[in-house]
Amino acid sequence: MCEFCTQHGDGKKWYENMENYTREVFSQVSSEEKLKKYLRGFRRRLSFWPFAAYWFKQRIPAIYDSLVYPRVTSSLKKHHFGQVIPLEDAENILENVGTIVQFPCVCRRVISRRELGYCLGVGMDMTEIVKDVPDFSNYQLLSTEEAVNLVRQLEGEGMMHSIWTFETPFIGGMCSCDRDCMAYNVQVRMKIGRAMWRAEYVAEIETESCSGCRRCEKSCLFEAVEYNRVEKKCSINMNNCYGCGICRTFCHKNAITLSDRKYHFGDNHVIW
Repeated sequence: MCEFCTQHGDGKKWYENMENYTREVFSQVSSEEKLKKYLRGFRRRLSFWPFAAYWFKQRIPAIYDSLVYPRVTSSLKKHHFGQVIPLEDAENILENVGTIVQFPCVCRRVISRRELGYCLGVGMDMTEIVKDVPDFSNYQLLSTEEAVNLVRQLEGEGMMHSIWTFETPFIGGMCSCDRDCMAYNVQVRMKIGRAMWRAEYVAEIETESCSGCRRCEKSCLFEAVEYNRVEKKCSINMNNCYGCGICRTFCHKNAITLSDRKYHFGDNHVIW
């Protein structure tokens, strides 16, 4: 399990501990004014610091990796950190939180200039906080059914799901992400810091059921699916797998399942 599960899980996965979605936990680590200030500067920060950090890393990689990378990661873990979750866990969260609000995705606005409602505020009602924050004021309340249908639709479009803190361990967001996600770019493409834990799961492919169509390979955001040209079969490189489960959605043979990461790597494995 991840570090947050040990610290904030109360014996469960940390994002299954519903106390982490409550105003009580929010009040322990933040305030309405602090969150409002953070959100007001969110797009400006995303538009600047990842690209500045990447510029620095390209020019002085040894110094960046040894000194800057750990500090970036430490800061993100404290203020705004996530974890990949499969669809089942996303649905379970949505069915147990009190309020669900759909927001435009700031990441996509920065990277692709598109305004798409792929982000959800979950748990504590934050509408009074965000109504005066321009990037988040265009929101709409969703029912549980509407939210579940939305994440299922986005799963079918190849989006992975993740949950996010706004001052750890308070969880305030759920996102459906692809390569336009800034956290994905920070962690996977740019490699300038850790922004999220991998899921508590890894994918497995039943070799006998695999037809070798390679749809799972094309859908994987993390290059975790490998194709054997001799056997014409796919397999999972578990060291690369983030456990999002998107590959399952694109498998017509139902040959892919998710299993607990600890069964493959042990209880003490750090799920970076």
